Amino acid sequence: MRPYDAVSFFLNTMKTLLTILLLLASSYLYAAGNSLHIRGHISGIANDTLIAQLIDIETSRMTESKTCRTEDGSFDISIPTDKVAYLAITYKTLSEGKPAKKDLTYIAVPGEELIINSTADGISIEGSQFYKDYKQFEDFNKTFQAKWRQLNLDFATKRDTPEANIDSLKQVFSGKADAMRHTISEEAMDYIKKNPSLEIAIVMLNNVFCTDIDRASALLDSQVANGRFKAYYDFVVKKAHTDAVRLEASKAVKEGNLAPDFTLTDINGNKLKLSSLRGKYVVLDFWGSWCGWCIKGMPEMKKYYEKYRNRMEILGIACNDKEAKWKAAVEKHQLPWLHVLNNTPDDVTARYNITGYPTKIVLDPEGRILKIVSGESPEFYTFIDERVK
Repeated sequence: MRPYDAVSFFLNTMKTLLTILLLLASSYLYAAGNSLHIRGHISGIANDTLIAQLIDIETSRMTESKTCRTEDGSFDISIPTDKVAYLAITYKTLSEGKPAKKDLTYIAVPGEELIINSTADGISIEGSQFYKDYKQFEDFNKTFQAKWRQLNLDFATKRDTPEANIDSLKQVFSGKADAMRHTISEEAMDYIKKNPSLEIAIVMLNNVFCTDIDRASALLDSQVANGRFKAYYDFVVKKAHTDAVRLEASKAVKEGNLAPDFTLTDINGNKLKLSSLRGKYVVLDFWGSWCGWCIKGMPEMKKYYEKYRNRMEILGIACNDKEAKWKAAVEKHQLPWLHVLNNTPDDVTARYNITGYPTKIVLDPEGRILKIVSGESPEFYTFIDERVK
């Protein structure tokens, strides 16, 4: 081989090798940037299985699940994720000689490393910078959780005394609880104000009282709020706004008060306004095609609708439902009354503070709330017989 051919061959070989190394490096960086590395040690478990699951922030559905074997309590696992999500870690430990399931919850952040260490003194976390900051969030919560426990213990102790006036005690402790919520909110906002450019400041919004959320979110650095935590940030703010609506509803949606008006789309695609039904008794039935107790009560509901339909209208409000499943359920169970789907940004369940299904609210012909019944209860039918008849 001539000298210049040898040099050319060497240069080409090095160029090819460099290209391969760059490709391998970029492949590694891509993999690391799209996964969360979790490792650590948990005392009290031997060789068993640890499960790490990712839960979508907006839908609350599991999107990824990984398992690994623990060796003398140590574990090491990577779980792929390209966005911020909730992280649930499940493992088995021994409690009084019997196996018991333990759950840990964190936030999964792509490209980061979470190190968990569990001893008899408790669980501590460290790792990359985000999880070092996350420890501050956990320490903040632990401080107030201890205070909440003490407040509940004080209430329980006084409630169980012979001379206890329950109504008076509830008022006193309700005031103390409100004061503590205010303190937590103010201290969380103080942390955000001092650390506006940290991503953990967005997580700290969870400790801000719902009516303070706009004031708190305005303290954040805009680059952080619009960065990789944007979807999480939007979810927390939206939830706080919904909680604020529920808070007002808990005060306003009471027997004797006028029912909040709303407009939703009915099963035929037309707009239906609640106030257009005045002149008859109206039953607002908050239900879902997925709700077993709701479906179980339909035969009795149909009997009562047939019995009083000249004086009473039922408005079925499908909640947390897909349009196709809602329509299929109405058809399958042959439900003859009016139906609307609660799928607008103006969440009717928040405006009525609905916390369980089914919930039935009876309105008089002027639109005032007569009765609120949670669950499938004979109390509802007894009331209808007494009032509407």
